[in-house]
Amino acid sequence: MTRENRRREVTRAIWRQSYETWIGRPEAERLPSEPAVNALLRALRCSHDEDDLHGRYWQPGDWPAPVLLRQLPDNPGLDELLTLEEAAFWLRHLELQEQGR
Repeated sequence: MTRENRRREVTRAIWRQSYETWIGRPEAERLPSEPAVNALLRALRCSHDEDDLHGRYWQPGDWPAPVLLRQLPDNPGLDELLTLEEAAFWLRHLELQEQGR
């Protein structure tokens, strides 16, 4: 396995774990953050393949945070923002898989 393939595999595992953490919460706890995750997912739909999706994830800066924060009633903190961000990336990854990309 190449170093790049390993990196992608680990990244996908992180995305999946954050998604499972987020989706595994009680509905009342998860519902307030759904608009934020959905807003980021819509923004990620400009990524038409997994290469671009990984590129967006690893690009410098924290561009997803403002997308999420605009949809959240309170600033949830860095750890929570990262969980929501990675959950949205996982959802886009799943969409791309369904599309065969």
